Amino acid sequence: MQSDDTFEAGWLEALGQFRKQGLRLADVNPISALADVICEQLYSGEINASDVGKVLDRQGGELWVQRGAVLRSQTGLTDQTDAQKFDLPDLSGRDITRPLYRTVFTAHPVFAMRDEASRALCRQAETGVETMPEDAFMPRAGVTLLDEHEEAMLAVENARGAVCRINAEILRQRQTTHSDSWRDELPEMLGVSTWVGYDLDGRSDITWSDSFGLRLKEKARALKGYVAALAQFDIAGPKSGALETIRTALADELANTEAEVLDFTRIKLEGDDFTAVVNRLTRRKDKLVSSKALAKQLHQIAKAIADEDAARGLMVVAADVATHGFGMGEVHLRINAAQLRNAMRVVDGRSTTISDGVNSPRLLMERLARRIQNEPAWDINFKNIAEEEATARRQLMVAAQFLKHIDTDQPIRLLIAECEKPLTVMSALYLAHKLDIADRLDISPLFETNFGLEHGEKIIDQLLQQPVFVDYVRRRGRLAIQTGFSDAGRFVGQLAANMAIERLQIKIAGSLKSRVQDNLDLLVFNTHGESLGRGSTQASMLERQHYLMTPFVRDYASGLGVRLYHQSSFQGGDGFRLFGTPQLALATMRGLFEAELSPPPPSCKTDPFYKQTDFSLDLFLALKSWHEQLVSNPNYGDLLDVFGSNLLPPAGSRPTKRAVQPGNERRGPSKIRAIANNGILQQMGFLANVISGMGTAATVDIEEFGDVFRQSPRLQQCLGQVMKAKKLGSVNTVLAYCRMVDAGFWVNRAYHGSQPRNQRASRRVGQHLRKNQRYLDIQQVAWSLRDDLIDLYRLVDRLDIDSARITGSSRVDLDLLHAIRIALIIDSLMLICRAPVLGEANQYSHEDMLAFGLSLDFDRVLSILDDAFGAMRDQPLTGALDEAENYSSESKSNFEIITREIMQPLRDNQALIIRISAMVSAHYGAHG
Repeated sequence: MQSDDTFEAGWLEALGQFRKQGLRLADVNPISALADVICEQLYSGEINASDVGKVLDRQGGELWVQRGAVLRSQTGLTDQTDAQKFDLPDLSGRDITRPLYRTVFTAHPVFAMRDEASRALCRQAETGVETMPEDAFMPRAGVTLLDEHEEAMLAVENARGAVCRINAEILRQRQTTHSDSWRDELPEMLGVSTWVGYDLDGRSDITWSDSFGLRLKEKARALKGYVAALAQFDIAGPKSGALETIRTALADELANTEAEVLDFTRIKLEGDDFTAVVNRLTRRKDKLVSSKALAKQLHQIAKAIADEDAARGLMVVAADVATHGFGMGEVHLRINAAQLRNAMRVVDGRSTTISDGVNSPRLLMERLARRIQNEPAWDINFKNIAEEEATARRQLMVAAQFLKHIDTDQPIRLLIAECEKPLTVMSALYLAHKLDIADRLDISPLFETNFGLEHGEKIIDQLLQQPVFVDYVRRRGRLAIQTGFSDAGRFVGQLAANMAIERLQIKIAGSLKSRVQDNLDLLVFNTHGESLGRGSTQASMLERQHYLMTPFVRDYASGLGVRLYHQSSFQGGDGFRLFGTPQLALATMRGLFEAELSPPPPSCKTDPFYKQTDFSLDLFLALKSWHEQLVSNPNYGDLLDVFGSNLLPPAGSRPTKRAVQPGNERRGPSKIRAIANNGILQQMGFLANVISGMGTAATVDIEEFGDVFRQSPRLQQCLGQVMKAKKLGSVNTVLAYCRMVDAGFWVNRAYHGSQPRNQRASRRVGQHLRKNQRYLDIQQVAWSLRDDLIDLYRLVDRLDIDSARITGSSRVDLDLLHAIRIALIIDSLMLICRAPVLGEANQYSHEDMLAFGLSLDFDRVLSILDDAFGAMRDQPLTGALDEAENYSSESKSNFEIITREIMQPLRDNQALIIRISAMVSAHYGAHG
């Protein structure tokens, strides 16, 4: 038998040959051809699942080293990063008390890599020592909300530690530049936020007591950190007693909060337990809830002590308290517009106040504005929260209790997803007023839908014409918005979304300046994910931040006199790894700080992309139109849904699978969650929402495109994203997967008879698929993607940059993974077809099993087999019988045979298939 190395080398050699043939023979698909070779070897017994696993081990080892190097590169980690001092940009003209930037730690189904493997990758990136654990790319069995929260807190702790290190350097610089007044101000330019445990958009499994309990845990964790930080100071003089008093108060509050955390882990939402727990919390009148007061006390002590090093250290702690308060980070609550609409149903005693079909939205806004001005606030308690059925009201009530019982000073963000009407924001303001929290709540509409991106500026402009809303933003000192790159990519593609968001940010800055002349911040929170396919980029922090908020936007806002307060997301898994150790976090945060401080380059004012507005608008509209047509094509929805979400490994507490019977249900990409949408595109091998459309759009005027491109950093940035994605993308891969639902493919396999034992099974699959011939429709989508690539290749050739065509040894590892997985899928379907016919009493038929198998839901198939035949398991009797027999030595359990010949091989294949999914994601920098 050949060695595993020989198998791999042979496969790579064959792939190279098939690629060459594909250039001459249009019908040769290199991925499919290699999959057939591997299939034949599996069928003949030349290789088995164990051999495939060993090939994946070697592929995984190379990928592990590569991912560690990319992580190190992204963070900007160098040998000097852990030095006690480092150079900062000159901040002498900056107000260091004003917020500049926050990282926001978010979650969702992005935790595919096991926690221990993720930590090992972080250590490798930090040390350069290869520490790949066994089965590094095997996914988790599952992940809970508590798992996600704990991993978020570890990242937050490291990020906060990095902020403190940077703040210490800011104060050192201040000592030099402001020697007489350096103690007067606390640095609050950087901070961290999180929505893990507080995001209810698209999920109903997080209860109010979950969120409140997690917030209490975060308070305890923060207090523990402050107690440890203050224990390091040994100061003499009159202020020593004041510091000791603070230490004692913090220690007492920590003990009480830890008891309350324990209470809330055991709370029952009815009966004596609920009442006792809540009363213990609310009756404690000496709670430490004013973080600003504590920060001020620490600052006053620091000002009065003689030891400058101790003073600086104490000011760093005071700045941490002032910025983050009695929690681990600024809390982001998220709901969606529909939840808010439901919460307003009872306000006027009507079915809805958002739009009653008679009154105009402006009239309804005026009505709400009067109510905000005239109505008194509610008094609420925890019983009201427990009994409230409307999610949005309940979330805002929880916010009120956060502010009352945990930290009265730290503001809370309210993110409203899918916001398309100004009345939605006014409704949130009304409820915030009724709960008496508007002055500490930043209401932030999320513009992510096609309509929201196009009309977001009008929504904000209408709000800024309402005096009650203007009064609100003046009291807050800022206007807050959120833009969703990854979600927007489902509607108009990633590049068109990026252009649309840039235009939206510019327009909103202009509207804020024209409507409100006060000195307000524009807070822009950009959510964008961690992989190329979700609108981000595997690059330095400078490139990352300037992709989310372009230098032109920054320069434009500066020219208007509008201060930008930027926040951007770091999504669990890959995003958290950038903060996976204290040194990685320090390098990442330094890169982010420098990126946010870097002045826009002079090219902003001369970039022809912005000067030649007719060209840039035509390009944007053509790109947007291309993707709108793609997304509206039901066949594209079928392509995304060909395997459902079953190519994606378990990756989060929020489910991604649909609970449906097998069939041919069609759904648009806009109805698929953004993470699953982009994950499926990665697994299918072609990021259509990044790569596609640019070639076609450029042909509107390819000559002008070339002229602008050579002088435009912005257009180069956009095309650069396309090229990065194309290096990983292959329409051949999409077509190879689509073959799985082509009846002709299976009939041809049976017809040629090269695998006699599989002939009947192949015919069965073909007959099943002939009942629903969606392959031709899906194939048409693939051809349209390829047709667009022709224009992209032509464009790139004219620009004389690196070719967009993949040739030679490029992308062979990724192509090999896809070919292996397709071979395993084919083998698995053959196994399913060999299963015995199910009895009439079973709720599923053999056709159902095959349908589940074709969608790669092998868990369901195994469950059906186990239910149907599990009763055949041997049930040996204890004790010997007197009657003689010789049958036992020759009999075979039917279930034993089914297990050995069908179920166990199917399990082995499934484990390899999902492992390959994690490895494919890793190539995109999205392995979670």
